[in-house]
Amino acid sequence: MKNTTCLQYCINGMYDKLFNFVKTQDGRKLIPVFKKLGATTEDRIKELLIGYNSYFMVQAGMQLKGMPKHPLSVIEFMGSEDFSALHDELTKTVQDNYPILMSYLNRKQKRKLEVLFV
Repeated sequence: MKNTTCLQYCINGMYDKLFNFVKTQDGRKLIPVFKKLGATTEDRIKELLIGYNSYFMVQAGMQLKGMPKHPLSVIEFMGSEDFSALHDELTKTVQDNYPILMSYLNRKQKRKLEVLFV
């Protein structure tokens, strides 16, 4: 298994992967929530990046722990100390490295994100 830093994990999720997620049923459900969470467009985009990366982090964590793919298992994992530690690190990484993460998107992709949260 390859060891990846949290920042590299977030960088790997940029590009079209992010926009493909936004088009999914789960991704579409999150956009209205993030619109209410952030005071500015930048805050809303940060929330999206955190939510997007958390979504896949939960799936990976559950798989590593051998948990079944079931809504109750998701709730159980998200209530664990493991998830809390990972989520805290992910949140700090996105907050501290937002300009770096955004630099991996081209102008058109950045505009797409901004339009989501207008």
